[in-house]
Amino acid sequence: MGPRTALITTVRRQHDEVIDQVSGFSLGAVVPDFHVVIALADRTVTQGRLPITSDRWKTLIDGLPTVKQQLPTARALQLGVETAVDAGAELLVLVDVTCIPGPRFLEKLVEHIEGTQHAGPTLWAPTVQRLRPPPPEGYEFTRLEEWVRTAHPHPLHVVPPELGEVDLDPDQFSSPCLAVLADDLAAVGGLCADYVGGMGHDTDLAAAVTAAGGAVRLVPGATVYRQHHSTQVPDAPHVASATRDAYLYRERWGRWPTAPWLTELVEAGLVSLEEDRAG
Repeated sequence: MGPRTALITTVRRQHDEVIDQVSGFSLGAVVPDFHVVIALADRTVTQGRLPITSDRWKTLIDGLPTVKQQLPTARALQLGVETAVDAGAELLVLVDVTCIPGPRFLEKLVEHIEGTQHAGPTLWAPTVQRLRPPPPEGYEFTRLEEWVRTAHPHPLHVVPPELGEVDLDPDQFSSPCLAVLADDLAAVGGLCADYVGGMGHDTDLAAAVTAAGGAVRLVPGATVYRQHHSTQVPDAPHVASATRDAYLYRERWGRWPTAPWLTELVEAGLVSLEEDRAG
């Protein structure tokens, strides 16, 4: 029997997305023991009005208020972690609500983690594939691979099997889906809950894991599919959150993050980093 597993996500009015997430992982022969959903000022979720429950897993719902224009995503994920661990979860999968786990996602993830020798805490990065816009009738969850967008893949979107044991640079790491054993997460002090806007907490956790003598590892074969969203020009709150998170990372680790959530804004001239600014 494998570790008791929790899928942990946050929701801010993305009701269709969280329903699709459940539709995806419900097709697996292996499903999570717990689906932990943390609502960000979302009464529809906290009042249990979404069809996301099943007798095959336990759905755990909690919520947080939000600060205007800055979603406390990291704090919500840490609440989700605490909720899952209190319920008995041993493997924690933090997944963005826009991600749909493939039918064999958990099976492959657990198989890889149990079959891999590793020293020190490990942060596992599953494969992420981006989807094209859905057809009018919606995605067919057993055939998501047919809707993968092949143009301009993110480096973590397509992972050759031989890269499974390659250690990743923590400063560059960012992923909408990551996995960590509860004991490993506790050993590095948990998530830093001060990051906002859904950025930075994953890069920070990668830094914490490597600083503790561990590594960030890719997991071939365990695939989640990220739903299509239109590219938009970052608005002022997004830029402000990214800037705040960049300075927080530098304060904690003594260097700038080089993950896409920041570098893309710097390259676009939307964020300017000042070495002498206080953190």
